[in-house]
Amino acid sequence: MTIFINAYRSFSMRYITATDIMQKLKNSGESIVLFVKDDEVAHFQKIFSEPQINIEPVLYEESLHDIRKNIFIRSLNLIRILTAGKNSSTYNHTIDLRKTQYKSEFTTFKAKLVLLMIRICSWFTCNSYFIRKTLISTMRLFLSGNLYDDYFHKYKPDLLLVSSLGYGIDIAFMNSAARYGCKIISIPHSWDNSSTKGYRGCEPDRVITWNQNMTNEIEVFHDIAKTKIYTGGIAHWDVYRNDTSNFISRQDFFSKHSLSQNKKLLFYAMSGPRHFERRFDVIEGILKSIYNNNIDTQCQLLVRFHPQHLQASEEGFSISTQYQSSINKIKDNYGNLIQFWQPKPPHLNELSSMELTDMYEMAEAIRHCDIVIQEYSTLILETTIFDKPVINISMYNWEQGLPSSTIEGFTHLRHILSYKSVRTAKTFEEFTEIANQYLEHPELDSDSRTNLFANEISMNHGYAGAKIGTYVVDYLNQLKHIDTLRTY
Repeated sequence: MTIFINAYRSFSMRYITATDIMQKLKNSGESIVLFVKDDEVAHFQKIFSEPQINIEPVLYEESLHDIRKNIFIRSLNLIRILTAGKNSSTYNHTIDLRKTQYKSEFTTFKAKLVLLMIRICSWFTCNSYFIRKTLISTMRLFLSGNLYDDYFHKYKPDLLLVSSLGYGIDIAFMNSAARYGCKIISIPHSWDNSSTKGYRGCEPDRVITWNQNMTNEIEVFHDIAKTKIYTGGIAHWDVYRNDTSNFISRQDFFSKHSLSQNKKLLFYAMSGPRHFERRFDVIEGILKSIYNNNIDTQCQLLVRFHPQHLQASEEGFSISTQYQSSINKIKDNYGNLIQFWQPKPPHLNELSSMELTDMYEMAEAIRHCDIVIQEYSTLILETTIFDKPVINISMYNWEQGLPSSTIEGFTHLRHILSYKSVRTAKTFEEFTEIANQYLEHPELDSDSRTNLFANEISMNHGYAGAKIGTYVVDYLNQLKHIDTLRTY
């Protein structure tokens, strides 16, 4: 039998192929076809040189063109993004906030009229299961995935693993799979995907989630029967329990990043470029607090760019390069109080293996710093593994001009912030006050962090990848058994 893995996104590549999920799939002896970005085929052919694995281009630009080629398809997709199921106890507030965001983008009279029609349609899709089915059926007609047909003719796959519930180019790939009778297992690679990416673009045969809350959201928001959902855990964090041998010491970590051994460390992990609004103002505000001794303990700041900052912009250079002048100015003004860290792309950082190098390096920073600073990110979850104090920055605007304070209304953030495991700074005065509290009493909010870990992260912790991989192989074996019965 043959397994297709559509893992062209850097983080889904890491989540599926760099964990025990992939090991279980390889151990099954089945053929695997891995789909990657078109210009990364040669790279992954070196990494996955086994005869069992083939590498194919995902035809990214062609498929992206199809989903953007006319206003009708773009409108259908936007209706999907603004659609979610609901019941008396579970409602996706993210949909309402997305509508607010799009108001700032649709500025011409024609655009406003289109948005109004989309919002009217989304009201109907949100309130009718039948209309949601009709929407997805309509999208299937216009995003049938014909450009992937040659792959299905060539390999005749039995199973497609895809790292989403169907958004972006995944919709076309999933529709193509469904037309050829290929079963689909969705393995969303992030905790927020069940509420932030809109309604599923296609109906998968099975879905694998991180935790029970995600399972509930997929059942309600996406109309997927609970019997088709497996709560498997978080595969790429297994190593935090099983293998700490790759973690360097605090002394070596400080030397590696040119940090002073005698100062406390504030570690600021920046959000991706989409959220990159006035982040250098945040950096400078933190540095002023340190420089002016408003923070009681002697500190230094380590700033890590998000890996997506390394991607080339439309102008041909990365955002980290674009802001080099700002980096130089801050370094000139604050000297050794600040160090910048540009990580490697997470799925292209090894020539011979898919090691989780970037994740280990992030974990080292969390382990060895005194306070983690972030902006409504997955770090709220990840830092609980290390019981590390976290300051959540909520200043200026967020993506698409949305005020930072407003984003706490997003469904996934409403849920995760309800644990009160982090403290949010909306001003630099609040930041200084919280930093002093955590530096003096790092055990503050530890019980809340423990509670968050227990409820959202602990599922199969340490062996989630093996459990998920086994689930996939078992499902494939069920398909084999069904095929065998059909031959008699």
